Amino acid sequence: MTSSNPSSRRARKKNENPGKNMTLTGHLADLRNCLVISVLSFLAAAIICFYFASDFIVYAMSRADGYMFIQTGVAELMAQYIKVALIAGLVFASPIIIWQVEKFVGPALKKSEERKFLGVLIGGLVLFLVGAMFANFIVIPFTLQFFLNLNTIDIGGYYSIKEYISYLVAMLFSFGLVFEIPVVVAILSSFGLMKPQWMKAARRYVIVACVFVGAVITPPDITSQIMVAIPMYILFEISIVICSVIYRSRCKKLIAEGLDPDEVEALKKEERESGSRWAMAKSIVERKDQEKKKDN
Repeated sequence: MTSSNPSSRRARKKNENPGKNMTLTGHLADLRNCLVISVLSFLAAAIICFYFASDFIVYAMSRADGYMFIQTGVAELMAQYIKVALIAGLVFASPIIIWQVEKFVGPALKKSEERKFLGVLIGGLVLFLVGAMFANFIVIPFTLQFFLNLNTIDIGGYYSIKEYISYLVAMLFSFGLVFEIPVVVAILSSFGLMKPQWMKAARRYVIVACVFVGAVITPPDITSQIMVAIPMYILFEISIVICSVIYRSRCKKLIAEGLDPDEVEALKKEERESGSRWAMAKSIVERKDQEKKKDN
C-alpha cells in the first residue's frame, strides 16, 4: 500500500472548497457574474411576461365580477402592463436568482450550513407563493364581493384599473409575507433566539393577534376575518413544531459536545446582559451602593 503525498492531499483539500481560498478580485468577479445572470434572467422573464400582460389583466378583471374598470390616464393601462410584467418576471426568475445567491454564498459555508441556507431560500419562496395563492383564490374574492354588496342603493361605479391592480399586488404581497412566519421562526431558532416554550406560553396572545390582524387587513366581515385568522394560527402552530425540532437538535449537539444546554443559555444571557448599557449602569449603581455601605 502506497501512502499519498502530503502535498497532493493538501491540494485536494484546497480544491474541495475553492471559494474559501479566492482573492477579493475573484469574489468580486463571482458576484458580478451572479448579478449579471440574475438581472438577465429577470429581464428575459419580464419581457416574456409583458407579451402576456394583457392576459394577466383580463384574468384579474375576471375575478372582480360586477365591477367596471376604466383608465384615468393616457398611459395608465401601459403602466399596469409594465407593473404586471415586472412582478411576474421576478416570480418566474426567482428560482434562477435563488440558485445564483446559493452559488455565491454557498462556498463560504459548511455543507450543513449550505443545506440549511438553501432550504431557507426554497422554503421562503414556496411559502410566499402559497400565501399569494391563498390571497388570490380565497381572500380577494371574498373582499371584492363584500365591497360590492355594500352597494345597496344601486349606485353605478367605475373603478380605476391602476387602483385595482395596486390593491391586488398589496394583498398578494401581504399574505405572501404573512406565510413567511415559519421561515422567520426557523432562522431565529437556529440562532438560539427562539424557544418552543416561549411560543407555547404566548398562544393566547397570538390568538388575539391573529384575530386583530384579520380584522385590520380584511373588511368587517366575520367570514373573511376567520378565513385570515385561522391560517395565521395554523402557521403559528407549524412554527412551534419547527422550533421544537430545531431546539432539540441544538440541545443534542451541545450534549454530544459535553455541554449543558441550560448552562450555555445562561452564559449567553449573561454575555448579552453584560454588554448592554442597562447592565453597565446597574453595575455602577450597585458598586456605589456597596461603597456607601462600607463608609457607613
